[in-house]
Amino acid sequence: MKLTIENKAKLEMFVALFQLLKNWGSYLSLQFELGQLYIQSMDKSHICLSSIVIKAAWFSEYVIDSATNIAVDAASFATMMNYALKHNRMEIKIDDVSAPDKLCINLLSNTEAKVKDNFDHFFELPLMDVEHETLMIPEVDYDVEFTMDAKKFGELISELMVFGQNLNIVCTEDLLELNSNGDSGKLKVNVPIDSLNEFAISEGEKMDISYSLTHIGKMCLSSKLGNEISLGISAEYPMSLKYSLGEGSTVSFFVAPKIVD
Repeated sequence: MKLTIENKAKLEMFVALFQLLKNWGSYLSLQFELGQLYIQSMDKSHICLSSIVIKAAWFSEYVIDSATNIAVDAASFATMMNYALKHNRMEIKIDDVSAPDKLCINLLSNTEAKVKDNFDHFFELPLMDVEHETLMIPEVDYDVEFTMDAKKFGELISELMVFGQNLNIVCTEDLLELNSNGDSGKLKVNVPIDSLNEFAISEGEKMDISYSLTHIGKMCLSSKLGNEISLGISAEYPMSLKYSLGEGSTVSFFVAPKIVD
């Protein structure tokens, strides 16, 4: 089993993803399927779920003879990823998929970079023996869906976190309002509908719902996952936040709403 990334922008995305996930739990479950890499992770509070699909075509090389599921220490994997951006090529390998005991991560540089003392690095990460149950995530028709600039959304979440722990979203056909309040004051941000890249709402719908800002903030720590973020909101389901990595690959997060008295 071997996969390779040679594109610099994709390497940055890949590293940013695992830097984000390292604090979700103690381990990562990596499912190397014949046509894609699938990663699903629940945060420690069991309020947030990540569902990541990276298609084989996204990688420079993706060679899988048979499906292989492994688990690795999340913090150790992220630490090894820290070195990746100094190199031109990353290889992730399992030499013996019939009895895997380690994951090999090779960070390679071209000849010119090696002359400048940027030497090749070869890591080995022991596999963990854990039981991981993959949750089925249903397709949902959300009452409110919108897409906006990911960096701008992250900035708004950072501003709102200064004033409270909860994000209250009020949305109608003409209004998108983000609110937070606490002991230090209150902040309301009116987001013009025309400023959104995409917007859809069920006819006659008025959404008024709250989520944990702390948990949403964890999903917006990096601006490397994509230029846009798409949100889906419904009173009956967790909110979805989705980034497109290109070539059919996606990073999706789900967060349950707050129960407000």
